[in-house]
Amino acid sequence: MAAQLSIEHIRSLGGVARTFVAGSAICDYDNDTPRLLFVLDGWASCSKMLPNGTRFMTEFVLRGDMISTSLTALSRETVRAITNVTVMVFPDFTSLPKIEAPTFFYRIVIAELVRHQARMSERLANIGRRDALEKTGYLLLELGARIGTSRDYANAEYFDCPLTQADIGDAVGLSTVHINRVLRDMREAGLLSFRNGIVAFLDRPRLADLVDFDESCFDTTMV
Repeated sequence: MAAQLSIEHIRSLGGVARTFVAGSAICDYDNDTPRLLFVLDGWASCSKMLPNGTRFMTEFVLRGDMISTSLTALSRETVRAITNVTVMVFPDFTSLPKIEAPTFFYRIVIAELVRHQARMSERLANIGRRDALEKTGYLLLELGARIGTSRDYANAEYFDCPLTQADIGDAVGLSTVHINRVLRDMREAGLLSFRNGIVAFLDRPRLADLVDFDESCFDTTMV
């Protein structure tokens, strides 16, 4: 399954390309320049620091996704590159009223904001209503649906995943030790394997049924 917008479509919009190295901040809530960034390649994360000093991952940003610096500032989040990330940068016409944009660009931005909201609703339900295995399985199914999978890894569907167990734990509210145990349980149950940066779905239909995963919530149809 392809990303939300084709890379060709994003490039055709005429923005300025910029690359952020792994580990660097793409934007944070202190940034006062309203911009829209469309991801051409790479993985990033949106996170918040809680009062007790722990980090909570609110979203993983993938190829084809949009980052709004205005929304990041409003949410008081930091967007950081997990891998090297290349983006196409545009002025945020929604926050800079003197800048005009074509009608189709408005449609693209609105559609991306709607998708973002739908993912956030699913994320809240996942964290609040599912157990540890279900939370973790659901997140990895979501990432597979959004980034796309292949079938060349031991005849199983798989995708390359640069996340650490700590990243996954911060996204579902579990410790690294707990995530390690959950991943082991899923592997032993023949559901999923996560080794050497590869997530392989050993029995994707059974896992999706177990965690009540609805792939239509992550529809990647082109605008």
